[in-house]
Amino acid sequence: MRLLLVSLLCLLSAIPTWAQNRSSKLKPLYFQADKNNLQVLPQRFEYTLMDEDRLKVGDILIDTTEVTFQIEPSPAKKGAYRIRFTWPAGLIKEGELAIKNNSGKAIFNAVLNRDNVKISQAETTSEEEGLRSEKADFVAEEVETSLVDDMKYLPFMVFCIYRESDETRLYLCSNELYLSSQQGQMTVKARSSTKKPAQIEINGKVVGNRGIIYLNDRSENVAFRAATRSGAFLEIETRKKDVDFKDAVVSDDGERLILTASGAEPVDEKKVKKISDTEWQIALPKSRPVLFLKGDGDIPMRQEFYIRGQLPREKNRPYLSARSAVRTYSSSLSFNGVAPAGVSVKVPENDKAAQLEMSKKNQFVWTVRDIPAGVENRRYLNVSADGHNFVVGNAVFRGQPFGLGLGGRYQTPSGVAYGTLEFQWWIENFMWINADWSRFHWGMALERQQQLIEKDDFAKADLTTVELLWRAHEGFHLVDASWGLSLPLQMIQAESASATSFGVGAFMVNKPHRWFRSLMDWSELKLQYYAGSSGSDFKIKSAYSLKAQAYVHLSNQWFWRYGLDLNEYKFDPSAAKEEMQIGVGTSLFWKF
Repeated sequence: MRLLLVSLLCLLSAIPTWAQNRSSKLKPLYFQADKNNLQVLPQRFEYTLMDEDRLKVGDILIDTTEVTFQIEPSPAKKGAYRIRFTWPAGLIKEGELAIKNNSGKAIFNAVLNRDNVKISQAETTSEEEGLRSEKADFVAEEVETSLVDDMKYLPFMVFCIYRESDETRLYLCSNELYLSSQQGQMTVKARSSTKKPAQIEINGKVVGNRGIIYLNDRSENVAFRAATRSGAFLEIETRKKDVDFKDAVVSDDGERLILTASGAEPVDEKKVKKISDTEWQIALPKSRPVLFLKGDGDIPMRQEFYIRGQLPREKNRPYLSARSAVRTYSSSLSFNGVAPAGVSVKVPENDKAAQLEMSKKNQFVWTVRDIPAGVENRRYLNVSADGHNFVVGNAVFRGQPFGLGLGGRYQTPSGVAYGTLEFQWWIENFMWINADWSRFHWGMALERQQQLIEKDDFAKADLTTVELLWRAHEGFHLVDASWGLSLPLQMIQAESASATSFGVGAFMVNKPHRWFRSLMDWSELKLQYYAGSSGSDFKIKSAYSLKAQAYVHLSNQWFWRYGLDLNEYKFDPSAAKEEMQIGVGTSLFWKF
């Protein structure tokens, strides 16, 4: 009896925890910011030349007099030196460092990363609160004496920290420095004769000392240059990063605005709560809803919001089943959902391709149709709560399961050309099983190579290949990168005979390295190997095909493909020529 009571008490104590875990697994429907009385203002790049030596970029304070270095004897190696570099770290913590002589030639270089750069909080006398003013220190040990001896005779040097990428250029350079020796000690000093008027340039034009540049989309970039009186300068080329404010609610006490978003993240990482790999959440004062987001190169961009009316609260939120699809190949989906007590939901009148049916109590079934392929589609429900009307949304990405390619291929040294036709089918649930191992991992491909040119010394043959494909990572073809394996079956059809071979294969579909992004949007590497075949008149002893292919995105559904391939076939009985062939090919590829 006592054991029964103990078991019952344990069960009762576990019910609240079980219920909480169960509700936490539900998928929240988001109150999209711009549809619920919260206006998202355009991101903007802000700058201020505070005085002749200090400037502000976003929420970062930069004192150019702190861009300097000092030289001292090395404690680790006798006769060598140690150079200690310091600079304001708000914009540049990683990248490269260089000392340049008076001719602009680099006489010392180093690579900066998180392991060798020490970041500390700098003392600031700024009147403004909330400015970041970090300081970076980097120490180069065991610097050769010859370098320091050369510095003594230079009229001046410049110390620069910089970082460059595809869409970002960031340079922070000191004023003109020189090496002075006093009482046996070396000191790096600034030349006082090079003072110039401090000024700001935007896109090559001199502008005022304070300004704002509004950025509406990714195509608009900022080219900023600030020169101080001492000759130190900062150069920035950047652009905004896209951000999607998926959800906005006000806290229970009405004091904070809680935002959930994906894309560009806030610069103040300590205040950010990571929800997933792509989503983050932050709470802002409702009285001053402002934050700084990371643009390209982590350049701060000011993001403001304007509250136009009543905002929803967390208690007003409907939920969907945790198993609700976020990706599909289907054009229609149904979602099971639940609304809080006292909250009603309905389909907007302008959404004719959706319907909602209430089941029991506050549960509902929401069906959406006509989901467009190849893009993320967000559908909405109207919510009535506490006498106010709000809007919640749910996003689904519908992939394009089919692919059709048509093109040509020429191979040498045989001098034979082929017409190529390819069909792909990527399967949402392999064998209709909705499980992690089967969902968005499998596909099938059919390729036909029809020989167009006949050669007397090369047997005419057409190739038909069928493949079962398996992706190592769940996702969509030409949307998500992955490697995978395949089981190919190939039939070679000659004039009066044929052979069928089985093999194994592997493939890799990836985004290209940044150096090659101007040449392609996707790269594909594919290998097939055949160890034998059936056939009465001839057989394949061994064969392989290695293909490298580039995809250029023409539109949402169309790609242009081009590439190279190597193949070699060994027959039994042997053919007249069994050389390795080098092929070039091109085709149009349609996803639908």
